[in-house]
Amino acid sequence: MRYRTLKVVANRMEAELIRGYLEAEGIRVLLRPATSPYGGTAYFGDTGPFEVQVPEGSFARARGILAGLEERGEERV
Repeated sequence: MRYRTLKVVANRMEAELIRGYLEAEGIRVLLRPATSPYGGTAYFGDTGPFEVQVPEGSFARARGILAGLEERGEERV
């Protein structure tokens, strides 16, 4: 199954919040550190940026859910 990055967020806490919303809607989510191992700023642990990834087939639906959250102001995403 191929995954696609839905959003890059500031830290793991934000990523976990988004994952909770999406998984409640039945969408699988992977979280990956979005750090560059060669060059750029180095981050360690959960304090660096994270990629929120969803299966390609669920991308449009997940994007719609995320947009709805932003419109309602429920989440700073």
